[in-house]
Amino acid sequence: MTDFDLVVVGGGPAGLGAALRAARRGARVTLVEAAPGPGGLCRTLSRDGMRYDLGGHIPFVRDGERLAWMRELLGDDMAFVPLPVASTVGDGDVQAGRYLDQRPPPRPLGDGPVPAPVPGDDGAAYLEGVVGGAFRDVVMRAYLEKVDGVPLERIPAERIARLMLNQAAPEGFWFPRYGIGALMDAMAASARDAGGDLRFATPAVGIDAAGGRFRAVTLASGERVTAPAAVLAIPAALAARLIAAGDGGPEPADIPMRACAIVFVRVDGAATLTPHAWIQCDHPGVPFTRVMETRHWSDAMVTGDATVLGMECYCFASGADPVWRLDDAALGDACIAALRGPLGWLAADRAAELIEVVRLPRAYPVADVRSAPAWRAVAQTVGAVAGVAHAPGSEVIAAVEAGERAADALLTSGA
Repeated sequence: MTDFDLVVVGGGPAGLGAALRAARRGARVTLVEAAPGPGGLCRTLSRDGMRYDLGGHIPFVRDGERLAWMRELLGDDMAFVPLPVASTVGDGDVQAGRYLDQRPPPRPLGDGPVPAPVPGDDGAAYLEGVVGGAFRDVVMRAYLEKVDGVPLERIPAERIARLMLNQAAPEGFWFPRYGIGALMDAMAASARDAGGDLRFATPAVGIDAAGGRFRAVTLASGERVTAPAAVLAIPAALAARLIAAGDGGPEPADIPMRACAIVFVRVDGAATLTPHAWIQCDHPGVPFTRVMETRHWSDAMVTGDATVLGMECYCFASGADPVWRLDDAALGDACIAALRGPLGWLAADRAAELIEVVRLPRAYPVADVRSAPAWRAVAQTVGAVAGVAHAPGSEVIAAVEAGERAADALLTSGA
């Protein structure tokens, strides 16, 4: 039996944000995470002197206070990347701004406030009100459907509005020089320095919520970690399953998940492929939907006359999916072929070599209004437990802030 003021389940940015905030408030906090290290999906990998992030994770810093927070954690090991997200148009041409930043002429790129979605609206209806139906279908539909894998009419309007508002960086972005994993490592180290107990390679297998109140987290080792309150910094569906496992209740309905296969390719030669760090791609003949060129994010992550491309291929983890069913070599070949043509970014005489393919069969929940009943059931299961706060995943800084808010709310209330 180990007593704490707060237990945090999950070691991604939300969980680290909760643990760091709680430790700095003087609380006795422990964090448990199944993975061997911090960060969740926000990890930096390395091979043959090259570092590359597990996907493109932009810290969308929106104010001076948060920038000072990053500087306190990272010191001089961060830099400003003066390159906004771009998007393809036609067969490989690249335009400034994301697809959601585009506006019908003569309006400037991203001009105007992001309107609040009307309750019950889907993504198609919402965007029709923002840019008009014709512009939506020509410019935005293909990319959004390629990411989420369902028709735009089934994507919730709230998701579209959140993407438009929270993931915009029109001037560029601040980034850790050694990859997003450096920020996660710094948060973990700072939480420990403040007295936090962080346990990695420590899976949680159940949450004791007898009588509708949080009591303990049961670990795979059999240990019970007790506390009056818990931040669940894990997907809501997983939180509901752990609660059900802890009290013997029925398993919650499964929520469909989107998979992602991230293809990492080394390209030799001092010149970068494009002038852009992060490009969205709606081309139907290209297996990837987003591509990052690491040398643009940080030249400290690459060595010699080479660059690394990370290409995110969104799909479903099924043998019927035309992307997922390819083996790693075939998927790497398909991505390299797309870079040469139809995109035309990679010259025929320039060498490109597959480094690895990282497959995430449950990368994120499918944004689909048809899953609303399952989501409501999950939310009810988690929300019915007193002393529990859920910190949802999101982009890096939004997730950190969700964890901080959850820890503050529980510790302030004395839950």
